[in-house]
Amino acid sequence: MSNERPKYILRDPTKSEEYKCILLEEILDDLCKVSDRDIFVMFPEDTQERKEYVKKEIIKTLKDV
Repeated sequence: MSNERPKYILRDPTKSEEYKCILLEEILDDLCKVSDRDIFVMFPEDTQERKEYVKKEIIKTLKDV
């Protein structure tokens, strides 16, 4: 995951869903680091699908922590 994600998206209400996705991806990244899980993810382009996918991966990773 890239470290170049902008934090200012929250200020724009039309981007709130995108911001949520960014937060979820960062959480997944942090959890993978803590659990020593190597992960490579190709996210779906659709925001809702991406959120659901990342949530599933977070749950999988939490089981390993």
